[in-house]
Order: sequence, then C-alpha cells, then structure tokens
Amino acid sequence: MEVANVYLGDVALLKSSIATYNRASMFIKIVTGVRSHFEARFVEWVMATTLTFWGFNLVGDSRAWANPAAWEGMLRIASEETWGAICLAVGGLWILALTINGTFGNTWYSRYSPVVRGCMAGAAAMIWFLVYTSVVTAQTSGSGIYPLPLALSIWCVFHAWRDVGRAGTNGQHTR
Repeated sequence: MEVANVYLGDVALLKSSIATYNRASMFIKIVTGVRSHFEARFVEWVMATTLTFWGFNLVGDSRAWANPAAWEGMLRIASEETWGAICLAVGGLWILALTINGTFGNTWYSRYSPVVRGCMAGAAAMIWFLVYTSVVTAQTSGSGIYPLPLALSIWCVFHAWRDVGRAGTNGQHTR
C-alpha cells in the first residue's frame, strides 16, 4: 500500500512539474513573441498602454475630470467611470491583439489580429477625438496635447489596416 502512495505522489509531482514547465514556456513564448514585433509596433503599444492607463485612472478616481466644463461633451454621452471602462476594454483588447499578433503568428486566430488591431485603433481614435472636441470647447491646456494621441491613433489605424491588406495579399486570410 505504501508503494502505491509513493507512486501516486510521484505522479502528482510529475504533473505539477509539467504544468509549471508549460506555464513557464508559455510566458517565455509570449515575452519573446512580443519582443520580436515590439519595435515595429512600438507606437501601437504606446497608444494601447496609454489608453488603458487613462481608462484605469478614470475608473479608479471618480473625480479625475476635475474641470467638468472641459469634459461636458463627453459627460453628456456617458459618466466618467463608463468612459474609463470603455478605455480599459478598448486598450485591453488592443494589447491582447498586439500580443497575439506578435506571439501566435502561426495560429488560426492570428489572421484576425490585424483586424482587431485596426478596429481598436479606430475606437481609440474616436475616443481621443471626443476627448479633443470636449476639451477644446472649454479652452483648456488639454486642447494643446490631446491632438497628439488622436494623430497617433489615426496613424495606428492606417498601419494596422495596411497589415490586413498585406496578409490578404499573401493569402493568409484564406484558410
């Protein structure tokens, strides 16, 4: 009976070791995959992270928009917390698409990654456009800085859709 218990313990230890190895190898695959495409997608990574961080700040602090007049245009559409959740969702999906695009390029779902990247960049551009139009009506200092994330998001839209066109030309969209 003791021999059976030792054997079962060894099997459990082996299964645990294999699971740990699989998690570690997946982590390494993700890191190296992101690293291999990071430079080419640097602006997308920066913009996706910026949008996610901005959304996190809006959700976390209910008074992040200290000047209600500057944000009146956006507040007419949704609350500050709702805008934060939208930014978190768009930025999070964008980061996920960038991770898949750089890491799992040989999978069936990787062919949709440039489309998701383009859609999320487009959604981000719409958000930054609303931010800019909301802030510019109140003549705040934000009207000088918010055109930058808007312009960079539009740049990301064009580059993601360019990648969609290239993938379609290379026959990667037809499986």
